Amino acid sequence: MSVRTGETNKRWFRNERFSHVNDEWFFSTREFTEEGPFFSKQDAEMELLLYIRHANDSLYKNTA
Repeated sequence: MSVRTGETNKRWFRNERFSHVNDEWFFSTREFTEEGPFFSKQDAEMELLLYIRHANDSLYKNTA
């Protein structure tokens, strides 16, 4: 398995980020938070992309 940038070579246990409960969608983060609810899986996927983008922007701003 390839390693993400900045991670050491070790075993990572990955699982599905999205869950569907009572007609609502959620996604889980690497920080062990559950984000949602969203009306559709597509909405949850888009919000996850924004979440990751924001987290990466914050990471880069702190290193500049």
